[in-house]
Amino acid sequence: MFVGMINIMTSTYFLAIDKIPTLLTVFPTFEVYIVTIIIVGIPIVVLAGWIHMKRIGTFSAEQNISVEINPYNYRPLPGFSEKVIFPTYHEITKLLIKKINNEKFTEKEKQRLDELEKDLIKLIKGGHVGSPPKGAF
Repeated sequence: MFVGMINIMTSTYFLAIDKIPTLLTVFPTFEVYIVTIIIVGIPIVVLAGWIHMKRIGTFSAEQNISVEINPYNYRPLPGFSEKVIFPTYHEITKLLIKKINNEKFTEKEKQRLDELEKDLIKLIKGGHVGSPPKGAF
C-alpha cells in the first residue's frame, strides 16, 4: 500500500500538476504536495471509507452476497464440525425421538455416544479429530 501511495503521488504530481501552471501555484514543490495530501487526503479517504461502510449499504450488500455464495453456510465445516458437532446433534435427536416413543437405547447407540463424547473431550482439551490437512499441525 505504501509503494502504491508513493506511485500515485509521484505520478499525479509529475504528470499532471507539474504541467498545469495554476496548480503549480498551489503546489510549488513535490514536498508541499505530499504534506497537503497527508494532511487533507488521509482524513478525506478515512471519511469516505466510513461512509462507504456505514451509510451507503454497499458493505452490507457485499456481506449478504458473500453469505449466499459461501458453500459452508449450507453444510458443516470440514473438521470438528463435520466429524463431531453435527453427528452429536444427530445422535441426540435420534435418542430424543426414542425417549419420546418410550423405546430403550441399544448398546450400539450408547457406544456411539461414548465415542462422540471422547471426541468432544479431545476438542475441549485443544486436540483435533479426524485427519487434519497436511501442514496444519
